[in-house]
Amino acid sequence: MILGIMGNPIKPRFAPEVSAFIRLLRERKIDFIYDQENPVVAPVDPHELVEHDKIGEKADLVLSFGGDGTLLRTAAAVAPYNKPILGVNLGPGLGYMTDLTPKTLAEMIDDVLSENFEVEERMMIQAEVDGEKFSHYALNDFVIGQSEVSRTLAVEISIDSLPASAYRADGLIIASPTGSTAYSLSAGGPILEPTLHAIIITPICPHTLTMRPMAVSDRRKISIRVQGTAILTADGEEICHLIEGREVVISKSSRKAHLVNILGRDFYHVLRDKLNWGAVPDRPQS
Repeated sequence: MILGIMGNPIKPRFAPEVSAFIRLLRERKIDFIYDQENPVVAPVDPHELVEHDKIGEKADLVLSFGGDGTLLRTAAAVAPYNKPILGVNLGPGLGYMTDLTPKTLAEMIDDVLSENFEVEERMMIQAEVDGEKFSHYALNDFVIGQSEVSRTLAVEISIDSLPASAYRADGLIIASPTGSTAYSLSAGGPILEPTLHAIIITPICPHTLTMRPMAVSDRRKISIRVQGTAILTADGEEICHLIEGREVVISKSSRKAHLVNILGRDFYHVLRDKLNWGAVPDRPQS
């Protein structure tokens, strides 16, 4: 097995943890390749340095050292090759999708090599912007936001080319089931199990009480037109500026992310542990 090493070098723990992991791989004579976009933190042979977008092609399993944001960027690069991704949390953030610590990774390296884990297939979504000949991809969400902070955003939505709704809000989130527990949840959107086949439309601070989040079938295509100007982001990364008249079409992608669940934790366990979901508030002492 060839392991791919990707991650976020800005994290303070990246250099020491990845360096220690590479030493472990050397001791165990385990083959690996390293993202050449990242600074080299341990001795690496030239043939072990691989382009960022080619790691998924050459590795059998990709390790993403960082946090949830790092995992999203890793998924964007690896998804075209359908390779499993194992997230390693370098903290101190929540680590909703990356709760495996470097210490536990070292202890479970034999399970990794023997593929003693579950792989969860996660739906991705894609966006096509009018006038562009390529698609953008997201594991969590696309967000259409204000180009000017002090202004509200007016958008018109059609579903399968039929007029559906018009929103006036601070922005609009189009999320996958995986993204339902990210920005969409903070904006009041519903929680979906990640294996469901649906797309969530969540307005950000809508200006009328009738404008509520909704989930639509993943067989639908969601067309969005903005009045004025806006910014389109994919998993937190800015894609482009939208001007009036341009159309964004968001739909289910044929690409999928394959996330390794090596700790055997179920979705509701993670909800309770990471988001304190369903917890009963402590009663005040009488």
